[in-house]
Amino acid sequence: MSNLYFYAPDETRQKKIHEDQSQWTGFHSNFTAWIAQTYFHLKQAGFPCEIAKKIPDKGILIADRDTLDNNYPFLDEVMLICAKSDKEYHPSAHLHIVHNRSSCENTKNSIWNPFFINHWPMPGLISRDRKRHTLVKNISYVGTRSQLAPELKSKVWQESLANLDCDWQPIWDTSQWNDYTTSDVIVAARSFDSNKYTNKGSIKLINAWHAGVPAILTPELGFMAERKTDLDFIIINSFQSAITAICGLKKNPELYQKMVDNGLERAKGYTIEKNLNQWLYFLNNVAFPAYEKWKKISIAEKKWLFIRRFIDFKYSRMKYKIHRLINQ
Repeated sequence: MSNLYFYAPDETRQKKIHEDQSQWTGFHSNFTAWIAQTYFHLKQAGFPCEIAKKIPDKGILIADRDTLDNNYPFLDEVMLICAKSDKEYHPSAHLHIVHNRSSCENTKNSIWNPFFINHWPMPGLISRDRKRHTLVKNISYVGTRSQLAPELKSKVWQESLANLDCDWQPIWDTSQWNDYTTSDVIVAARSFDSNKYTNKGSIKLINAWHAGVPAILTPELGFMAERKTDLDFIIINSFQSAITAICGLKKNPELYQKMVDNGLERAKGYTIEKNLNQWLYFLNNVAFPAYEKWKKISIAEKKWLFIRRFIDFKYSRMKYKIHRLINQ
């Protein structure tokens, strides 16, 4: 079997990767979500892998995009696998782990070799108190302020909820992101401008299912890819539709309970065991065979692949900057 390494180049990451990843510590990053947790669960399962403080001489190196940052070395002995998360592809990586299924549907991504794997479930998640039954009182958002639509940060939003006898209780504090004890409904909308957010995953929905809390979400591709029925989550496209959805749950306890029961059933498909099997399949059937083929490629071919990725990467960055300038 090929040597498998997880990249933790600095003291902070080395400390994090040695921690027990079964509990929520209040610290969240793409490193903890994709590197530390994956290393922890593979080790727990007895799968051979090591921590790399620097790029090894040979083998397979898995790293998250944030840790790799803006360093783009040409690698001819080590095959890099980048856990992309919601960031850019990395020119040095031969394979990419993505958490949005749409990333694997675009044939233009073939030079990036994307492979879909779900987020690990939230460590140490505390479910909603069942004694609250179908009460719709506390409306929550779990995440950072920057990822919430301006309309849902307004005074009008709070006043509209108050008119429904509801309280707005966003959970900004990362140390509390795992605690759904008093949350009755989860609302998540980055914007109401029809942006599909192709880089974003579905973890907010999956966490809500595990917690037993109905979710009200905008139709991002990550969410829609997991949706099978209307009970999975309520789709909203505007401020008013969010209010209407909350009002509907408040007036229909039966619907509320059906969404809770459905979510708990759907959550069974997104467990640590299920995720571990995804990783084992990827490593045994995709990564290791790809590495054996990659080793046989000449240095000239490897350089050509790297150059193609680097040019595409730079072109994508330029398009993004132009798009932002035009839409300012």
